[in-house]
Amino acid sequence: MDLKYDMAQLTRRQMLRTAGAGALALGGGSLLAACGSSESSSKSGSGSGGETEVSDQLGWLKLSQFAGFFLAQEKGYYEDEGIAADIRAGGPNIIASQLVSNDKATVGNDDNGTVLQAIAKGTPLIIYGTIFQRSPYAVLSLPDAPIRTLEDFAGKKVALSPATRPLLEPLLESAGVDPSDVDFLPAGPDPAQLVNKQVQGYFGYATQQAVALEQQGVEVVTTLLDDLGLVNYGNVLITTPDRVEQERDTLVKYLRASIRGWEYAIANPEEAGKLVATKYGPKGLDTETEIAVNKAQVPLIENPAGIMRITEERMQQVIDSYAAGKALEKPLKAADVMTTEILDAAYGGKRTLL
Repeated sequence: MDLKYDMAQLTRRQMLRTAGAGALALGGGSLLAACGSSESSSKSGSGSGGETEVSDQLGWLKLSQFAGFFLAQEKGYYEDEGIAADIRAGGPNIIASQLVSNDKATVGNDDNGTVLQAIAKGTPLIIYGTIFQRSPYAVLSLPDAPIRTLEDFAGKKVALSPATRPLLEPLLESAGVDPSDVDFLPAGPDPAQLVNKQVQGYFGYATQQAVALEQQGVEVVTTLLDDLGLVNYGNVLITTPDRVEQERDTLVKYLRASIRGWEYAIANPEEAGKLVATKYGPKGLDTETEIAVNKAQVPLIENPAGIMRITEERMQQVIDSYAAGKALEKPLKAADVMTTEILDAAYGGKRTLL
């Protein structure tokens, strides 16, 4: 079966770079043009209407994984807080964590592993929240050769990124699977390898590649890496320690409005999908697919304690997973890489803001 996969549905650059996502070999200039420029300075100041300007550098294109920010704009939640939000698309050549650490954006989001690796190298970043409580990164397989457990990897051909392999191998060994019994191959830019049965496993996003395949009538078995033992947040929210100290009120207002936008998106996935497909996303997005993506990502975003919440306990598990794969230059403590004070202030003792 020859799969003509809509490249606009592909997710983050890190699919070929880190375990939480990966670098996608996106061809053509249209998507690059859709990313826009992110090189302008981001020092917070007053907008033309007296609002405080906040630039938010997304980790990838304006797709449904960021729908809540777009809903916050559409519903006027940023305006309510006196914020002029500049939400900037990312792309293959844009690394959000670099732009935020270099004061080219007030805040941003990036892959959890990418951020931890940067912090381990001394980059001034701090995590203050997350979009996904569990990373959507998953191994995709077909029903005739499903991969649901670590033991199921034995004897199979699996396409993945070079950076994912060292994180997966310790998990396989812990389950009694010799990594040499798995035939690892480089992941292509789309899941055609899986559909054409060149491989039995393909690492991609449960909320993008898997959903798009299902929309095209391909039945897929999706197993999150989180369920296999690789604990990871998805799209962590980042800023710099200096901004937390000097611009705390602005960050709280921006986050409070963003939370409201995400709560609305979760409650209204059809509206969110249509908005991404027709207004915010790159040209060529399919509305029904974006609606399906919005529905599929809800379980990974929701948290009884409040969306976007992070904890030191889970972050330490993330750190330990990366340390086991020797992906960090030095040991890290969760308390040193994250803060909950912005979230706490934004929620004000509540668990929901709508």
